[in-house]
Amino acid sequence: MNPKVMAPKRESIAAKLRRQIVAGSIRPGQQLPTRSELEQRFRVSSLTVQLALDRLAEDGFIRADGRRGTFVADAPPHLHRYALVFPSYPNRASDWSRFWTALSSEALNLQEKSLRRVAIYHGVTGSGNSEDYRRLAEDVRLQRLAGVVFAAPPFFLAGTPVLKDRSLSRVAIMDKPDWDSAAVRLDHDSFLSKAFDRFVRQGRRKVALLTVPGLPALFHRQIGELLAARDLETRPYWMQAVNQATPETACNLVHLLMQGVERPDALLIADDNLVEHATAGLVAAGVRVPDELEVVAHCNFPHPTPSILPVRRLGYDAREVMKACVESIDLQRRSGKAAPTVSIQAVFEDEIVTWDRGAASGAGS
Repeated sequence: MNPKVMAPKRESIAAKLRRQIVAGSIRPGQQLPTRSELEQRFRVSSLTVQLALDRLAEDGFIRADGRRGTFVADAPPHLHRYALVFPSYPNRASDWSRFWTALSSEALNLQEKSLRRVAIYHGVTGSGNSEDYRRLAEDVRLQRLAGVVFAAPPFFLAGTPVLKDRSLSRVAIMDKPDWDSAAVRLDHDSFLSKAFDRFVRQGRRKVALLTVPGLPALFHRQIGELLAARDLETRPYWMQAVNQATPETACNLVHLLMQGVERPDALLIADDNLVEHATAGLVAAGVRVPDELEVVAHCNFPHPTPSILPVRRLGYDAREVMKACVESIDLQRRSGKAAPTVSIQAVFEDEIVTWDRGAASGAGS
């Protein structure tokens, strides 16, 4: 048979069998009809059937078991393979964060004792220019994903098939549901409250804050309210922001911050991209930590940023974030409904429950 004629038939057969598997008509572990039965059903040659089955096997939907026949895979991709999508690349410091590095690492760790698999896509912006965007779009089209986890609000994919496909479960790490995606949010109120409560317990009153630019006005109003509620005080010039693309500038800034006659006795470093250089600035200024200054530093557990000073680490567990995302997708798929927003609370290092990777071993069925 002419290969040009065979290809559309092969793809058509593969698509029909794939739809049956995805719909649950043929379940994981269940045997497919024999090759001769498929030849008769679709009125094609044995070679065309074999090529269609090869395509499904390559995509992870089926497995051959010698003379016993062909079976649906025990962990087919539409139930067990999750996409983790980033709008940038790890080697681009200007718009890549340590949080995304932690998330990538824990996504891969999630697979160790689990039937779940995570495919990572970088530089996905919806322009269609990146190889990973094209790979993601193809995986969506061929139903090779249980769902998609967006590491950032996916506004950059508005109007693309990745957001328009109504059958695809989606979740994004963002404050509230949007762009047809559920939300897993990092609870910033718990982060600030726990940091400020720590300062109160340590007898501190004068608080400085180091963060990154671009935080909403609501965040800054929230800081003022939380400080006032605890009878803590600050100064406008103790509230500083450093671009994460140039974290080394935090060293001189913090050094300068501690040169005034009136100095803070507590410092919250609210972004882990700044911790290493900010603490170096304290060393340069000759500040004794924690005697003269209590420092609480943001952390994406279990991946702390290097610090040459004794700081109290507070932040979010990337393992819990990733777990919440895949569980949101599983819930959407099982119920066919939107999943509720999940809030991840900030924790100090000694509050983290020992992570049992076996607890995440459930399949996304």
